[in-house]
Amino acid sequence: MECALDVLTNLGNSGKVTLKAKGDLIPTAVAVANIVTENMMKGNSKIRDIVVDSESGLGRYGITLVSTIKIIITKTN
Repeated sequence: MECALDVLTNLGNSGKVTLKAKGDLIPTAVAVANIVTENMMKGNSKIRDIVVDSESGLGRYGITLVSTIKIIITKTN
């Protein structure tokens, strides 16, 4: 919830926020985006774009692919 409040504050100040997450933190970024757009802003914000990708990273077994997501939220008013 604290993260959602930070996003809400930044969205109010700049009108646009980009959430970025990797690996196991992707569900948290998606949940924060949903909380902000559906509950807190109630139609006054919009998810402008979602970019899903992967990058190479070092894991327990050598080089692995790590999923990434970028969610761009904009204020509509």
